[in-house]
Amino acid sequence: MVTSHDKNHFKMTKNVSITEFNELSTDEKAWYLWHGAAFLHVYEKDKYRINLFHLNNYYIELWYHIEGNQVETIRAFTSTELLAPFLENINIDCVLH
Repeated sequence: MVTSHDKNHFKMTKNVSITEFNELSTDEKAWYLWHGAAFLHVYEKDKYRINLFHLNNYYIELWYHIEGNQVETIRAFTSTELLAPFLENINIDCVLH
């Protein structure tokens, strides 16, 4: 059930800046991911599953510790250089053949 509180928060997903997003608590960042961000890709590195999302005009990484079964960090960024690990892990063989 969507509450009026949820509806108000969802409206804010279009307006939250990258600076505001990075200042939120982990729980608040997760709320924005689940209620407005677009999931783009995931890959595993060491003991982490790293998820990439897009919200407004920035990207968001969610680092999930597999063994610890917990979110370690969520951070937003705009640098395309930080997308490199995700691009290295995308398999496009099916579109090349």
